Amino acid sequence: MRFKIMFPVLAGLVAVFLMYQSVSAAFLILTRIGTLSTSGQVYTSWTYTGATAPDFAGTATPGAMVAITVNAITTTTSADVAGSWQSAPNNIVTGTNSVSIASGNEVVAFSLVFSPAATPTVTPTATPSALPEAGIMIWPLGLIAVGLMVFFAGRNAKDRLDEHYWG
Repeated sequence: MRFKIMFPVLAGLVAVFLMYQSVSAAFLILTRIGTLSTSGQVYTSWTYTGATAPDFAGTATPGAMVAITVNAITTTTSADVAGSWQSAPNNIVTGTNSVSIASGNEVVAFSLVFSPAATPTVTPTATPSALPEAGIMIWPLGLIAVGLMVFFAGRNAKDRLDEHYWG
């Protein structure tokens, strides 16, 4: 009795497991645009800035053909035994590009806005002028010394006059 109930349950679980495995193996995933990791996310638009036009990489069913269409020009590549694929289309232009990646019944389509990175330019810098000599300027010290002598000499003279006349 127990076997009669358990067998259909086990058979059902095995069938679900096999269906899940066959469905999940057919997924087409875009994992990278140039140096930008997409983390498997699907968006309708991507923006890429780089020195050169980006390549595309992802996963598909092992051995499956992957067709990459950029601006109505299609290139193809095959997924390796692990399901990884990579392609570098040479017709990506500056600005908005229409991209479609297909394998079997799966399609990933998006617009790619490509902005080449600015080419670094050398900016000339002014030649620094010579630094002034370090040290102490003598004349302000002399002026301060003369001022102090006049102050104290005048005060001393006033004290002597006060003693002499007022005594």
